[in-house]
Amino acid sequence: MRVFLLNLAIALLWTFLDTKPALPEFLFGFGMGFVLVWLGRGLFPASRYVPRSLAFVGFVWAFGREFLRSNAELAAAALFRRPEDIESGFLEYDTSGLGAWEVLLLSHCITLTPGTTTVEISGGGDRLLLHAFDASDPERVRRDIDRLLREPLLMWTR
Repeated sequence: MRVFLLNLAIALLWTFLDTKPALPEFLFGFGMGFVLVWLGRGLFPASRYVPRSLAFVGFVWAFGREFLRSNAELAAAALFRRPEDIESGFLEYDTSGLGAWEVLLLSHCITLTPGTTTVEISGGGDRLLLHAFDASDPERVRRDIDRLLREPLLMWTR
């Protein structure tokens, strides 16, 4: 937290050194502060600010990539596959080992990617009930969620 506040202080200092403070100056200052914090990471040995921030960027990148890929797959299926060849259905996804916040975030990410929707989070939070546009191979759907969403999420949150 202290490292983030230091980064924020550098950004604010940079912003107010300009004659007309604005959002671009703040963002530039924040980026410059992040680089300075990264260069001085030896001064904050217990801080995980830099790796977690980079993991957050990785998570956003992975989600964006999955979002675009899912849109393309869904559009291709809607345009080029016959309706009787599409096997939509329900499947369960195991979320044991995840915290409540991680389950909630993962369920929202699943819902935001076209083709799969979170229908229900179990009472204990250890399972998600999903509806998949193409559930012909439920294990592939689970593997894709694990590899493309869950792993980047865990790299950021842990």
